[in-house]
Amino acid sequence: MNGIIYVYEYICEPINNNEIMKKLVLFLSFSLLIALSANAQKNKRTSAYMYNKNGEYAKAMEAIDEAIKHEKTINDPKTWLYRGEIYYNIAVSKDTAIRALAKDPAAISFESLKKAKELDAKGSFDGEITLYLVNLTNLFYQQASDSYQNKDYVKAIPEFEYAYKIAELQGNFDTIAAFYVGMSAFFADNADLATKYLKKVYDSGFNDPTIYTFYNRALKMEGDTAQAIQVLQTGRERNPENLSLLLEEAQIYLEKGETEKLQASLKQAIAKDTSNANLYFLLGKTYDDEGNKVEAEKYYTEATRVNPEFFEAYYNIGAIYVNKAAEEQAKANDLPLDKVEEYNKLMDQANAELTKALPYLEKAHELNPQDKITFNALKEAYVRLKMNDKLKALNEE
Repeated sequence: MNGIIYVYEYICEPINNNEIMKKLVLFLSFSLLIALSANAQKNKRTSAYMYNKNGEYAKAMEAIDEAIKHEKTINDPKTWLYRGEIYYNIAVSKDTAIRALAKDPAAISFESLKKAKELDAKGSFDGEITLYLVNLTNLFYQQASDSYQNKDYVKAIPEFEYAYKIAELQGNFDTIAAFYVGMSAFFADNADLATKYLKKVYDSGFNDPTIYTFYNRALKMEGDTAQAIQVLQTGRERNPENLSLLLEEAQIYLEKGETEKLQASLKQAIAKDTSNANLYFLLGKTYDDEGNKVEAEKYYTEATRVNPEFFEAYYNIGAIYVNKAAEEQAKANDLPLDKVEEYNKLMDQANAELTKALPYLEKAHELNPQDKITFNALKEAYVRLKMNDKLKALNEE
């Protein structure tokens, strides 16, 4: 606009050579400043490249961070490519002082390379960008694996997530990265994120039993029991022989109080694994809770057969007989005083039941001498059965 004004002035006003020269000098100076400014920013980018090449990463970082702010270089993919390279080199440096130059250099490198890819419409730098993205994926996986192994799940989440995002940027789906984002989120009690990523893996058709187990658990954390059951049913259909999914299904029925379904699941599990004492014990407990003491004792006994040191199974069998003895004694105590013969008969039955309890209570006490409940039950049995020698030995322990 200023140039047109100058021409107008030349036509309409008397010629003044000095004034013309002043305006011309001003115009040229302004144009020169613009050109110098643009070149200065390109020089910043070039300097950043050279500093990076020479391993002077602090200077390289400073120069490139200036270059990305200027309008002449901010939309140039080369600028962002250089920035991605510089921050990648900072991230992988063995020098802790260099790695400390930026808070999260690997993340900055990714964001820079992502920007470079977006701006590189012609694909001029596609090869270099892809190479650094591959290197970054390996770096993120290494960092994430270390964090996950150390149970630092909060830290592992973004590291696995960046590996996932790199694949996504290249039009791929990284099943493993998505899975471990979900797993890390689950163990970090982040149900929303766990569900989000485990659903991605589930929807992809990934058929590892673990995905059904933990996607189900994440859904339960969010209170979606119906969908959790559906996920497990799908897992069971795809992996009919898998025991862990069967047990996971049993756990849901246990939590919902659906005893018949729970018992059916446990029996299927036992059929697949006859060496698991816990399955027998849990099945026995379901019968015990519903008052079916015959079936309860049957499966508790199987649990002790498979695992001869199963303290809880021995104690629970003993408790069945102790409770039967208590029931007989309660009946006897409710009789009128003149029913002496019936009273004695009921008390004999009570003592018989208590006698049956002894070997199981004694075994449980042998396995866990510190358990006070077992100790007191055994002591009371010795007192009622007038087994003074055993009572004395028990008290002297």
